[in-house]
Amino acid sequence: MTVPVITLTPADPILDEVLTPNAAAAYLQTTRPNIAKLLASGYLADLSMSSLAPLRTADFVSAGGKLPLIQTAPAEESTDGWRKWWGDAPALSDEDWLNAQRGDWTGAGADRIEKAGYLLVGLGGVITGVTKVIRAVPSGSPRKARFELELLGRLAGELKSFGRTFPETLSAEDASFASRLVGKRYEPRAGGSVMWL
Repeated sequence: MTVPVITLTPADPILDEVLTPNAAAAYLQTTRPNIAKLLASGYLADLSMSSLAPLRTADFVSAGGKLPLIQTAPAEESTDGWRKWWGDAPALSDEDWLNAQRGDWTGAGADRIEKAGYLLVGLGGVITGVTKVIRAVPSGSPRKARFELELLGRLAGELKSFGRTFPETLSAEDASFASRLVGKRYEPRAGGSVMWL
């Protein structure tokens, strides 16, 4: 009996092709500015197919307009005097990251967010962190909102590594809630820093 010749076709590309920003945006069905934010923050190291794969397969989240999400920018040193950083990056310590997400958010609707109980953090169409709202606190401006937050979970590295961090003291309910959301995608909207999923 003769053994037949077998051909194997790899499911993933053999070459880890690096895409242009336009091609990466088309591949992920997003915009170039979203790609730029993820690169600038450090959530994407490059635009190789292997770096983009976790985003390509990530689920989109919606919650019927019941979950607030802060649309932030790549981290920069703060000049406001009450925190070291504002924005988002995986290189920030958990403490610095949490302080950066506390505020001051324009048009946030502090009462509504406090009632929701959670505040998600998003950058470039990716949910990079989940926090629990302890309470709204006074801000430097009556038109802006600031919050006391508790970290429930966040991305702690490049999307390719899917490194996530969760405090050990979380309840099972909070841990489950955060783990279902961190690293997922949302559809960014124009018109302010806070949107409702």
